[in-house]
Amino acid sequence: MKTENSQVQCSFCNWYPLFSKNALEAVTLPLPVEVCKYLEHDAFLLPVEATSSGLPSNSEWSDGSAVNHDESDQESEEQPTFPDFSRQIQEVIDDFGAVFVKSNWSTPSDATWVAATKTLKCNSLEDVYLLLKSSDRISHDLSSIKNSNNKDSPLTPCLVLKRWRDIDPCTEFRCFVVNKELVGICQRDISQYYRHIENEKYDIQRDIKSLFMEKIKDKFSVDNYSFDVIRYKKDKVKIVDFGLLNESVTKGTLFTLEELQSEVPEAPEFRFIAEDMGIQPKTTRHFCIPQEVNEFFQATGGMSVIDAIRKEVEEQGRLSNDDQND
Repeated sequence: MKTENSQVQCSFCNWYPLFSKNALEAVTLPLPVEVCKYLEHDAFLLPVEATSSGLPSNSEWSDGSAVNHDESDQESEEQPTFPDFSRQIQEVIDDFGAVFVKSNWSTPSDATWVAATKTLKCNSLEDVYLLLKSSDRISHDLSSIKNSNNKDSPLTPCLVLKRWRDIDPCTEFRCFVVNKELVGICQRDISQYYRHIENEKYDIQRDIKSLFMEKIKDKFSVDNYSFDVIRYKKDKVKIVDFGLLNESVTKGTLFTLEELQSEVPEAPEFRFIAEDMGIQPKTTRHFCIPQEVNEFFQATGGMSVIDAIRKEVEEQGRLSNDDQND
């Protein structure tokens, strides 16, 4: 029960109202039931408002071929539509220019290979729905909320839209709290050596500790947790996210869970890559397009994922009709 309560508190929709002044700017939208069902469904169709056309009877794919409308499958493959929810998303995109998306806890980082930018940057409704629909991490969040037994603090699935900003990886840090004490700070990207971090290590440690002591420690109701920050200039630190304290958040860092839970001589201990040796692979690099899929898209001449999928489906349909006619 304690872990479940911690998970509830680490949900973006719960902690952001408390720390919005010290966090990156964001808008949270509750996910309607019909949108959750759509994201959990296996069929891959973007909503009407996220495409350039609602696919009327005389529509064409991007390659100029006519769309085949099979009456027997029309009901099962009818394109979904969420006009009110999509309008809310579009208003945020119009306001922010571009957005970074996530759900209660997770980003769709496992689906960036389908995005035109290969990042979580979304410039349109299509970008948003494409990432959400393609991500197993988002599906896992929705399943966790659905299966939650916490009756006292029921969870609401939400979509988080952060104002997009290009963040220098050398300014990102993950912090670990044990028994309400900041015990560890770690360079977030351990795939690189950043001279900037080594040169300013004491100032970085001091600024992050000040943020924790003044803004977080007495306001966050969880005893053991992690949180991510960016320190974009001297004395300027912003909260990115909160998370549980477990092996999944220490994976890809310079700490182990056992080390954090043991006595730390001088907390917080600050760990970073101090030389250009022993570099570890970046975790997010494992979320990449499969080789076979990559070769397929290269063969399509660089068209978008959706257009390539549509073209392939149409081609398979034509081949099937030819076989039946023969």
